[in-house]
Amino acid sequence: MSEPPKADCRTCRHFRAAPYEAKQEGCYLPSNMKAKQKNAFLDEQKIPGDHEAINRNGDCPDFVARAPKLSLLKRLFSLGA
Repeated sequence: MSEPPKADCRTCRHFRAAPYEAKQEGCYLPSNMKAKQKNAFLDEQKIPGDHEAINRNGDCPDFVARAPKLSLLKRLFSLGA
């Protein structure tokens, strides 16, 4: 009986880190957010969920891994350069 792998918040699709991706660090899954906004121009008023409390035991039920980054060549060719 092997244990399921622990979920790491920093590798989750819903996690955003300050200061580059969001104003506050946390879980931006709509069901976990403390305050959310409908309109895109109000994005700075969103309050994320506490990712440490949600994933205390490493078993977050909403964990979705981020897509791997493409290589530099693939990113350049997708731009049409």
